[in-house]
Amino acid sequence: MLRSFVRSTAMMAVLALVPSAASAQAPAPAAALAPSWGEIAGSVAAMTDYTFRGVSQTTKGPAVQGSLEYTKELGPVTGYVGTFLSNVAFPDTSSRGNLDAKVEFDFAFGLRGDIDEKFKWDVGYIRYMYPFTQYPPANSMSLDWTEVGVKLTYDLGFVTPVLNYFHSQNYSVGGGKSHYGQTGFDAPLPFYDITLGARLGRLVIANNANFGLPDYTDWSIGVSRDFPELLGVNIGLTYTDTNVKKNAPLSNKSDRTTGNVDERVFDTTQPRVILAITKKF
Repeated sequence: MLRSFVRSTAMMAVLALVPSAASAQAPAPAAALAPSWGEIAGSVAAMTDYTFRGVSQTTKGPAVQGSLEYTKELGPVTGYVGTFLSNVAFPDTSSRGNLDAKVEFDFAFGLRGDIDEKFKWDVGYIRYMYPFTQYPPANSMSLDWTEVGVKLTYDLGFVTPVLNYFHSQNYSVGGGKSHYGQTGFDAPLPFYDITLGARLGRLVIANNANFGLPDYTDWSIGVSRDFPELLGVNIGLTYTDTNVKKNAPLSNKSDRTTGNVDERVFDTTQPRVILAITKKF
C-alpha cells in the first residue's frame, strides 16, 4: 500500500529522501565494462526510515537498501536499466498487524540526456513489486504497480531547480489513475561542502478509499555531505511531513466507495527526521 525511475531511478542518494526512496538523484560513479558495453554503478544505504512521497514505507522503522544501474551511451542520449531493493512494512487496516509484504523490488529503464551540460532530462518507466506477499481476504488488492515519469533539472551554479512529474494508470492497491508533481532545489552551501535540498510534491489519485489516503501534499528539507575520510560515504539528515489530517474522509471517484484515513496509516504520514548513510560504488 502507499507507495523516482528506480529512485533516479531507484539510484537514490541521501537527498533523494528530500527526495528517492528511494532520491539523490545523480547516479553513482560508474565502473566501465568495456568501451562498447556500457557502465555499471550502484549504491548501498542504511536509514532510520524509508519514506516515499512523505509516507513511511517501513512504519517509521529503519531500512537497508541497495541499487544497481547499467548505462550505455546511445549517441546523444544515455539509456539505462536499474533495480532497487529495500525492506518494507505496511500497516494492515483490517487488523492491528502489518501486511505480509517485507521486500520491495523495483525495475526501471529509460533515457536521459543534457543540453549544454546544464539542463538535464530523464524519461523513464518503473515497476514497483513486492514479491512473496500474501494478501488477507479483507485487503486483496495488489501492492504492485507501474509508473512513468519525467524529471528535469537546470544547473544555475549556485542552485539547481528540480521539476518532476509521474503518472500511473493504476496506483498501488487499486488507487486508479494518479498524478504526482514535484518541484524543489539542490544548492551547495558555502561551508563544509554541505548540500541543501528541498522538495514540495502533490499526489492526486482516483480511488482514495482503496489507497487509504486522500489527495495530499508532501514536503521535505535536508542537508547532506560526502565524507571522503569515511570511505566516501554520504551522510544526510532530512525533515519530512505531509498535510494529511487524522480521520480525513476518503472517496473513490470511480464507484463512490467511502471511508476515513486509518489511524495507523495516518501515523506513517506524520513529521519526522530521517538519518541516512549512503555509499556509492
